[in-house]
Amino acid sequence: MILARLGDLDGATEHLHQSLEIHGLDRRRSRAIVLADLGQVHVRQGDLDAALSTWTAFLDCTDGIRSVKVGEAVEDRYARLDRYRNVPEAEDLRQRAEPLRAAAEA
Repeated sequence: MILARLGDLDGATEHLHQSLEIHGLDRRRSRAIVLADLGQVHVRQGDLDAALSTWTAFLDCTDGIRSVKVGEAVEDRYARLDRYRNVPEAEDLRQRAEPLRAAAEA
């Protein structure tokens, strides 16, 4: 994500994909955070379809994870999806994230 902050979105995407392919990245929490970050980079690149697909994988991965960091990522993605309410896939993701968001606040 340092590369993304520096404006190298292609480099950030490449490194995040490499992170997902690392054999040791079997821990769902770590994988979820990488997917959340990758979706954000896709949005910054203007690729909403890739972002929505990645955030779908993120939500799939978060099932049963109790983590402050994952909860914050869910909250952040929920808020970011608000600007795409006119996109049915984005609204579906928001609805799917709502229970996770509520659980993280509890």
